[in-house]
Amino acid sequence: MIAEIDSPPGRPIDSPPGRPIDSPPGRPIDKPPAHPPARRLAALAPRRVAALALALLGCGGAPAGAARPTAWNAPPEGQQGLSSGTPAERYFPLVDGHIYHYATLSDGGGEGMLVARVHRADARRGELRFPSGVKRFEFTPEGVIRSDTGVFVLKEPLAPGTTWTGEHGGRARIEAVGASVEVPAGRFDGCVQAVEERLGDRPARYLTTFCPDVGVVAIEATSGASYEKAELKSYAPPVDMGPDGVRRTPTEPPAGAASSP
Repeated sequence: MIAEIDSPPGRPIDSPPGRPIDSPPGRPIDKPPAHPPARRLAALAPRRVAALALALLGCGGAPAGAARPTAWNAPPEGQQGLSSGTPAERYFPLVDGHIYHYATLSDGGGEGMLVARVHRADARRGELRFPSGVKRFEFTPEGVIRSDTGVFVLKEPLAPGTTWTGEHGGRARIEAVGASVEVPAGRFDGCVQAVEERLGDRPARYLTTFCPDVGVVAIEATSGASYEKAELKSYAPPVDMGPDGVRRTPTEPPAGAASSP
């Protein structure tokens, strides 16, 4: 913002008669550009997209007064081989140590990357740990909820028409089941798609795709003329840095992943 120079009402700013301030005779004062330089906008875009993706994936800084979260890239120390036995867990699995990479993109062309790591506390509770913070989730008979707010991430029954109050204050519903989607990580079938729509002064629409045995595969957000999305680029167990080199822990392909045609 350009600050205005104070002067008494009705009195012009002091300057030599007939001559503009600090300007050679006959030459106007240079005006600042009406818009920020393009390179500045380009620098801001990735941060804006990353911030949105964090919000969409239910992440952010820990609440005030909360204990400092464990480093997101710390070695896995959670529980292995646990299950809550709830249907919704298959579409939002929290397998201890698994790492998710999401590619983010905005309508302005800004690109970024979001990384999350899973910590499984017990059969009912788990966490997604990001470089910026940690959020906790719980599996209940009614669906998957955020432990800190009690808001549903995905509500049962997993059928079109199921509705709930969404994470962003709008009305959420299951839009489709058995959907197929293709993202950088591959093609996934049998997915559940949920839509949240928020009305009022700040209308917005969020489309989240949950795929079996994988979790959140894609998120799209529309607000006014703005459009942003995050798509799964890779997911895998942690990397074992052994003395014989880098080894990735073996794992079977998720049942929801389908080979590209």
